[in-house]
Amino acid sequence: MTTYLLYGAPASSPEMRHEIAEPTDDPVVFIEHDGARIVAGSIMDQAIFTKREDVVDDFWTFDELGLEALIEDDDVPDHLIGPELVVRAVRRTGATSVSVPPGFPVLVADLLRANTVEVIPDAAQWARRRRQKTPWELEGCERAQRAAETAMLTAARMLRAAETTAQGQLRFEGEIVTAELVREAMSSELTAQGADAHEIIVHSGDAWLTGHEGGVGPLLPDATCIIDCWPRDRRTGAHVDMTRTFVPGPPGPELVQLHADCRAALEIAVDSIRPGGDDAYTRVAEYLHSRGHATQLHHSGNEPLRHGFWHSLGHGIGLQVHEPPSMGRRSDRLLAGDVIAIEPGLYRPGVGGVRLEDTVLVTDGGAEHFTDPYPYDLTP
Repeated sequence: MTTYLLYGAPASSPEMRHEIAEPTDDPVVFIEHDGARIVAGSIMDQAIFTKREDVVDDFWTFDELGLEALIEDDDVPDHLIGPELVVRAVRRTGATSVSVPPGFPVLVADLLRANTVEVIPDAAQWARRRRQKTPWELEGCERAQRAAETAMLTAARMLRAAETTAQGQLRFEGEIVTAELVREAMSSELTAQGADAHEIIVHSGDAWLTGHEGGVGPLLPDATCIIDCWPRDRRTGAHVDMTRTFVPGPPGPELVQLHADCRAALEIAVDSIRPGGDDAYTRVAEYLHSRGHATQLHHSGNEPLRHGFWHSLGHGIGLQVHEPPSMGRRSDRLLAGDVIAIEPGLYRPGVGGVRLEDTVLVTDGGAEHFTDPYPYDLTP
C-alpha cells in the first residue's frame, strides 16, 4: 500500500491543487493513506475543507498536531515548525514510507528521513495522477476554451476590419494594428469571460523566428499572423491552448499551401489520438516530410532545425500550460483522461509561419473537443 504525501500552498502547487481543488494560500498537508484522503492545515482553512467531502475525507487542524507547543518551544526554529507538523501528520497515519513528487521540499524530506520515514520521489506516479483530470478541471477547461474562442474572435474582427494605409500599415479604429494592441484587446476579453492569460503570442511575418517571444510592433497586411493563446480559467486554474493563423490581406500561393499542409497535419494528429497511442508526432512528421518540409524527425544537420516543422506536436495541459504527456520525438503513451494541446506548425523564412492548435480530451473513442472547433480559415 502506497501512502501519498504533499506539503505546500495549493495556490502555487499544481499537485496539491489537483488533489484538493481549493486554491488556498497557506501551506497544508495532503495525505492519501489506506484509502482515506486527509488534509491538515490551519483552523482558518477548516471551514473550506470540511465542506469538500468530494475531495477530502478528514481534516486535521495544525493545533491537533501540537502547533502551539511548537511555537512556544524556543528550541524549534521558525523554519522547522511546518516540516515538524508534516512529520506529526505522517506519524498519526502510521505510515513508514511515503511517495512524493520531484518538487517536494528538501527540508521536509530530510526531517521525515531523520524520523525514520522513507521518502520516495516518484515522478511517473505523480504525473499519472495529474493526467487523470477531475470533473472540475474538465469544466474549467471548457470555460477556458470558450473564453479563448471569444478572444480569438476579437482578434479576427480587428484584422478583418483593419484598413491598409498608404504606408502599408494596418489601421483599426484610428490606431495602427500592433501585436501589443491585439494582445491588449484579447486580454480584456478574457478577463470579461472569467479567464486570464499569462501571455498571448502575436507573430506577424517572420516573427515566428523568435520562438516563444510574444511579438512586438505593427502587423503586416500581406503576411501570416499567428495568434497563440493559453488562457487560465480563474475559477479552477485550468488552462487550454489555442492557435490560429490569419492573413489580413489576400494570401499568396505559398501561404495557401503551407496552411493546407498544416491543416492536413492537424487532421492526421487528431485522428491518431487514442489511449495507448504514441505515434501522432511520427505520423505528422512523415506526412510533412512527404510534402517536402523539413522536420525534426528527419533533420541530420549539426545545427538545430529552425524552419519547417521545427517543434514538437503538442503537450499535456491542465493546471500547468506544459505538463505530461509529451508529444514529440520522445512521446508518452496517451491515457484516457489526458487533456492535450495539438499544435502542428510550418514555417518558411521570407514567407511566414502557419500554426494551428486545438486542445482535446483523450477518450476511449479518440479525441474529443471541448467545443465545436473554431474555424481554421486563413481569412480572419
